[in-house]
Amino acid sequence: MTRYRLNLVGPFGLFAPEGRRIEISSQKGMALFALVVVAPGGVRSRRKLESMLWGSRGQKQAQDSLRRELSNLRGLLAASDAGHLLITETKRVAVAIDRIDVDIFTLGLGPPDRRTRRADFLEGLDLPDCDEFEDWLRDERERVRAMIELDMPEPAAAASTSEVFGGTVPHAEEALAEAAPRLPPKPSLAVLPFQVVDDAGQAWLGAGIADEVSVCLSAFPQLFIVSSNAARLLAEQEVARPEIGRRLGVRYLLEGSVLRDAGQLRVSVALVEAAGGEQMWAGSFIGEADGSFTLQNQIAERIAPQIWSRVDHAERQRGLRWIGPVSGDYERYWRANAVSRSWDRESIAEAIALSMELVETDPTCPWATSLAAYCNSIDWMLHHSPDREAVLRRAILYYQAAMRYGADNVEALGYCAGTLVNIRGDMDMADRIIASALHLLPSHQPALFWGGWVDVVRGEPARATERLELALRINPLSGVQGQTLTGIGYAALQQGDPHRALRLLIEADRATADFPPTHLGLCVAAQLAGQDALARSLARPLLDGGGLQLIDMLRREQDRLLFTHALEAAVRG
Repeated sequence: MTRYRLNLVGPFGLFAPEGRRIEISSQKGMALFALVVVAPGGVRSRRKLESMLWGSRGQKQAQDSLRRELSNLRGLLAASDAGHLLITETKRVAVAIDRIDVDIFTLGLGPPDRRTRRADFLEGLDLPDCDEFEDWLRDERERVRAMIELDMPEPAAAASTSEVFGGTVPHAEEALAEAAPRLPPKPSLAVLPFQVVDDAGQAWLGAGIADEVSVCLSAFPQLFIVSSNAARLLAEQEVARPEIGRRLGVRYLLEGSVLRDAGQLRVSVALVEAAGGEQMWAGSFIGEADGSFTLQNQIAERIAPQIWSRVDHAERQRGLRWIGPVSGDYERYWRANAVSRSWDRESIAEAIALSMELVETDPTCPWATSLAAYCNSIDWMLHHSPDREAVLRRAILYYQAAMRYGADNVEALGYCAGTLVNIRGDMDMADRIIASALHLLPSHQPALFWGGWVDVVRGEPARATERLELALRINPLSGVQGQTLTGIGYAALQQGDPHRALRLLIEADRATADFPPTHLGLCVAAQLAGQDALARSLARPLLDGGGLQLIDMLRREQDRLLFTHALEAAVRG
């Protein structure tokens, strides 16, 4: 499909596929087109356009003015064989956004464009009689300028995987073994989901608090923290505390309870030795029910010394790196966060709706915007919504907002890198995002997971394996275990070891059914390992379902050729 090009940074410029400029002389026409095209779905209501461009006039006059401007705009576009770009309906005006590449939707996704460095959004456009439009234009110019100036430099090197673990990181095969994981050399801890007293329907709130305490504790380099998600899964199965410690390979467990009391949360916490159940420390905290993460930080600061004081450390680091507060509706965020971990259509739709409500409440909150970007990117990648272009636009807009306001927030950075992977964005930018996140928090499991996949896509299998295996050890019961093993399997293929890749990808398929990248890797590994029947059974459905498009996510030509030739050979049988 031929695509038009629209420049909104600098002077307005609409260009036909062959590069010819389509002249639009009216400033109101340019403003109208820009207002519609930058909307996430490429749609604006007529009433909104009337208000923004003719708000100082009466309703009837504004309607007539919009009608005339649309007629003139359609005529100009039709004269350039571009009439199909503008869609007018009774109550709405739309632009065929699947036919237009717009420059502002690339800002922050990759290296800056020299053309935009010194330019303003809609440069030279001025409608002094339209206060609402001028307010919007001023805000957009500020947003666009922030994205143009966004710089994600390569930070200083983060701690190595061996430093995070305290020794040699177990290989994926060991993490999958039935035996309990070996204990790390460091004091190790898992945070159990906090019990919400008198409100079983809000168990996710207790899980959310546990998750944040776990992240805060991970900032202390003297500790090895296993993901609270893994602990939550075992706790939900009512596994005994000693068995949880054994299966997660940790020495200590942190448990707690949450009680609502007149708009406040009362949190009680206990640190216990996993094997014997001996209580090492207990404490209680009080905070606002809809406040920031102050409680979690207080808990982490009090708990950490109790753990590492049991070993001989001459010094200990007291500073806890602050990763940014959540503003807005705390509980709504954790509900969205929880349901987004299931990739089925209904769960992702709910997560998108909740995260977008959070963004409406506070569009500057990086936790909300990054989660909204990530959820929309999943929807786009999995073809959940028919209007994929609108979903992609939303993912990019929320990504841009998250990068603008959350460049030092590890949670937001992890979601932003995941968004770029899902929408096949610039992997050099994704790599710098991951490096920054791991510099802030070297043991952040989501950043390690996405960093591993960024490395796979970029063609750096050795580092991909290190990061993904550490992520697997941090969260041995991860909900993305299949995707993690798939990444390690891809890295094994890139390193010329199809037999190891085949073993890992078979386990990945068992852990996560119907994940297309797993089926692609399994087909390639089976073909290269001589398992022709298995490869053949997977090849045809992959080709029919767009398997060759999945190969395009790999950026190294040698990787694409490896996968393409193996898939074609499997089809031939």
